[in-house]
Amino acid sequence: MDIYEQIELQDCPICGGAGLLEEECKSSFYVMCLDCGSHSVNIDFKSEGEKLSAAKRAAELWNTGKVISSHPGE
Repeated sequence: MDIYEQIELQDCPICGGAGLLEEECKSSFYVMCLDCGSHSVNIDFKSEGEKLSAAKRAAELWNTGKVISSHPGE
């Protein structure tokens, strides 16, 4: 089963937009909002065995509202 099918993302905690799980450089995962650009931190992985765990951790941070926003005053 594909990693992206195993991960459930809630709407953006900032604006309510759709979140997207992204893999960066085949070494980390993060979640970003397609509307406002808010994002979670990158969760690194070093092997294929750690890949699913990293994706789940990034989604967990997003789903609990731990995101970075670039709005003025943030």
